[in-house]
Amino acid sequence: MASKHGLPGRVKVSTLLKKISLKKIIFGGIGTFVLVLFFLFFDAFYGRNFRSMEDKISPIQTVDLRGLQDIRASGGSPTCFISLKWKLRHIDGPIIIVDAMSEYHGFIKSIPTAFLGYHKLAKLKHLARRFLLTGSTGMHPELVISEKEEAKKYDLDYKKVNVSSTFISSDEDIDNIIAFYDSIPENTWLHFHCSHGKGRTSLMLVMLDTMKNAPQISLKDIVKRQHLLGSEDLFNTEVWENGTYTKMQLENRKEFVEKFYQFICQRKAGGFEKWSDWHQTQYKRVQ
Repeated sequence: MASKHGLPGRVKVSTLLKKISLKKIIFGGIGTFVLVLFFLFFDAFYGRNFRSMEDKISPIQTVDLRGLQDIRASGGSPTCFISLKWKLRHIDGPIIIVDAMSEYHGFIKSIPTAFLGYHKLAKLKHLARRFLLTGSTGMHPELVISEKEEAKKYDLDYKKVNVSSTFISSDEDIDNIIAFYDSIPENTWLHFHCSHGKGRTSLMLVMLDTMKNAPQISLKDIVKRQHLLGSEDLFNTEVWENGTYTKMQLENRKEFVEKFYQFICQRKAGGFEKWSDWHQTQYKRVQ
C-alpha cells in the first residue's frame, strides 16, 4: 500500500522540479538576452562623452569660470534623440543639433548608424547590433533616414557644419560657422556631436566659448575649462599612444585656436567681421 500511495507523490515532485527547471531556463535565457541587448546598445542611449556647459567643475581647479554656464550648449558622441531629449528636458526654448560628422551616417529605427559600423570597418559588436536590429549582418542603406529627418521626429532643429580637427578648415567653412553662431536666438540650446564626441566637438565648443567670452576670459582658461568638462585639451600637442593625430595636426589645431581667439578679440574691438578677410590679411603680413 505504501508504495502505491507513494508513487503519485514522487511523480508530482518530479513534474514540479521539471517545471521549475524549465522556468529557470526560460528566465535565465531572457535575462541573458536582456544583458546582451544592454551591453550592445547602452552607448546608443547613454551617449559617450556627453557634457554640458551647466556641468559642475571642481572648485579646486584654478580656472576662470565666468560666463561658462551662460553658454546654452552641450556636446558628445552620436546618441538616440529620445535619450538626448531626456537629458535636456529642463531646457526651455528650441534645441539645435549641430552635426559635425563628415562620415556617412543616419539612423535606423532611431539607432545612429555609427553604432552599426556604417561609417567604418565593422567589428563583431557592430555586426551583432546589425543582426538584432535588421535581421542581417549586412548594411541596409535603404533603411537609413537622415539625421535631419530623425531630429524632426523629436521636434529638434538641425544644422550641418563642415569642420575638421585634423586639418585646417577652409575660410569659407569658418565664415559659415561664425555666421551660424551669430544668428542663434538667445534662448536656443546647441548640442554638438561628431563621430566620437571629442575632436571636432571640442573644437566647436571652444570656438563658441571664445565668441561668447573673449577677451574677458583668456584663451588658456577657455581651453582648460572645456577640457575639464570633457573636451580634448586643444593645447596638448603630444601625440597620443594609439592615436590617429600626427604631431603636425595637433600643432596646427592649436595654432588655429590661437588665431581664432585673436580674430574674435579684434572683431569685438571693431575690426574685421569675417574670418576670411582677417585671415587673408594675416597671411599677407606673413609673406
